[in-house]
This record gives sequence, C-alpha cells and structure tokens, in this order.
Amino acid sequence: MAKIAIIGNGVAGTAAIREIRSLDSDIEIDVFSDERHSYYPKPNLMDYVGGSRGLQEVIRYGPDWYEKLNANLHLSTPVTHIDAGIKALSTPSGAFSGYDSLLIAVGSYPFVPPFEGMDKRNVHVLRTLDDAVDIRKAVKGARREIIVGGGILGIELAVAIKQIGGEPIVVTNIDRLLPIQLDGGASEILIRHLNRMKVETLLGFTCTGMTGEELATGVKSTAGDVVEGDLIVVATGVRSNVELARRSNLSVDRGIVVDDFMQTSAKGIFAAGDCAEWNRTWFGIIPWALSTAKTAAQNMVEFGSSRFGSIVASNTLQVAGIDLTSIGMVHVESPEFDQIVSVNREEGTYYKAVIKDNVVVGGIALGNRKVALKLRTLLSQKIDVSEMRSTIFEID
Repeated sequence: MAKIAIIGNGVAGTAAIREIRSLDSDIEIDVFSDERHSYYPKPNLMDYVGGSRGLQEVIRYGPDWYEKLNANLHLSTPVTHIDAGIKALSTPSGAFSGYDSLLIAVGSYPFVPPFEGMDKRNVHVLRTLDDAVDIRKAVKGARREIIVGGGILGIELAVAIKQIGGEPIVVTNIDRLLPIQLDGGASEILIRHLNRMKVETLLGFTCTGMTGEELATGVKSTAGDVVEGDLIVVATGVRSNVELARRSNLSVDRGIVVDDFMQTSAKGIFAAGDCAEWNRTWFGIIPWALSTAKTAAQNMVEFGSSRFGSIVASNTLQVAGIDLTSIGMVHVESPEFDQIVSVNREEGTYYKAVIKDNVVVGGIALGNRKVALKLRTLLSQKIDVSEMRSTIFEID
C-alpha cells in the first residue's frame, strides 16, 4: 500500500487530504503538525479575539474528520528534517520513515522587522490559536492596544479588539492601508469606515521599536515620535516558511521552488500553499493554497496527471464590516492601461476597473458584493468592455 506524508495541517494540508481521498481510498496518509490543535481556518482567529466564537467553535475539523478520511494526525509533532534519500522524517520523538510521496504544506510565518524590544512581555504576534488566546486575555487588562502594520491582519485584528471593548490604533509606515489590495482612494474610504467604528489609524509612522523597560509602554518612530499603549501586536506581513526545506537541501527562493507538478527539487517531495513558489510566483491567499494543494495531491496519487496553471491574485473578504474585493492588477502606471474609478464618500463605496486592450485585468470593489462579482466575471471571461465603460459598475 502506498504511503503519503503531509507536513502541515492548514488550508493546503487539509485540501490535499480531501483530494487524495477523492482519488484513492486506500493510500495511507500521515499528517504532521507542530500545533496542538487540529485544523482551524485562520480567519476564525479574528472571530475568537472579537468574541463571536468560542474556543471550540474555532476548530473546523476535529479528530473525527481525520478518522473519517482514514488519515493519521500527529499533533504537537514538528518535523525537523527530511532525508529524501531514505524517505525519512525526523521529529523530536524519533524518525518516521517509509513514505512514497511527501507534501510540505507548512504555510507562512509572521515577518517581524528587527524592532527593539520585541522580547517584552506585552508584545505579541498572531499566528496560531494559542497566540489568539493570549491576545484576547491581554486586551482585558489593557487601556490602549497598538497594532503595528496596516495590512489585512492588522486591520481585522484592530476591529476584533474594538468589538471586545478595546481602544486600538493601527500604525503603519506607508501612506495607506492594505497597500497590496487597495490604492490611495480606496484606502481613504476604508479609513473613514474605521473612524466611524472608533478605530484609530496613523499613517507614515515608521516604527523602530518599543518603549519601556520590562513591559512595553508604546512604540517609537524614526522621527522620534511615540505612541503610547500597553498591548502591542506586530502584524507586519508574512514570509514563506522555507527553513525546513532549506535544512533538507531543497531548492528555495522566496518560497520552496516547485515545478508545474508542484514537485520540489527532490523527486517525490511536493510543496503547496503559502510555502510554495511556482514560476517565481507566490501568493499568501486561500485560492493559491487550494489550487496548489489540488495539483500536488493529484500528482502524489498519479505523477504527471495534473499541471498547475496559475491563478489570478484575488482577495475577497470583509474588513471592518465592509465587503472588499481586490482582484488582478490594481497598481498600474503604464499608459497602456486605462483606469475607471467611481467614488461615493457618503455611501462609503469605491470601485475601480483596470483595463488593457478593452479587457478588465484588475479591479477593486469596496462596499458592494454585486459590483465585485461583475468585475470578477468581466476579468475571468475576458469580456470586451469597449461598449460598457460608462456603465461598467452598474448592476441589475
């Protein structure tokens, strides 16, 4: 009987389990996770911090899910080394050997700049459920919470903290929020929404570290400014988790380098999700994790049966209670692109379509799901919009 080992129990790891089982009911599957909890979607962490989910409600797949799919789940079992030659994995408790194919789906880790004072007791990062538990407890005793970083995680965390009575402020070193997903105009609308929720924002604040002695009392900037607070969460982005692959002599760049079959530089070892880099491309989004995991799983069951074909970068989420979709190319400067923008500050909506050769190649829809769906359809189907430019954001 063939044996597959999966390192990582997140979106990509669990998606691979489902795909493998849809193709083969007999393959033996072993899943290794460094966490003590079984699978939970990372967005559920915000619901927990914000008080809308209890601890057990965060978990999506309990032990029975793995049993039903006949997958052996090894929690609190980090893999420290891969020996591709003898197909063995090293863990703190010993070695696991005998896999036929291996999937590395270890995701990403929080990127923390070299801030002074990161070791202070009231400074946190958010990666795991245990981190979320610590942050929620800390909010109860804090007077003001500082979130360093204006990306998706930072904004969602600030809103969650506000929902349980906190007084959060988001500080970021650039001139807008969600710099990957939004342009300046959309960021302005988002800030107005946050202000109405009493969530403060401070742009252009380049944090260099924490003030205070044993406990942080605030954050300081390159300009010498200080924002005071007694709970600090650093949310300055993520990086692919490539250390295990590097230690195991696999090819790595921004991520673990894979080919069209999601196979790494070592035969029989595959990678998927946030840790995988294909064709010099890497995304830390759920569609990427699902697509790469599906391709990897199909090729672990029958190598050569599936090739990866890329995806369009896309984020669809609710931020501060507002529907937000950002898809494709939203930051362009070349004259070969046309940009159509519609702003309604009173209603709090912002729409943008980026067009090249009369085809939508990117867009932003803030505040209306139907407009987002229309933009996504126009982009995915490559519809000629030459006759609808003036009505491109109108919906039935």
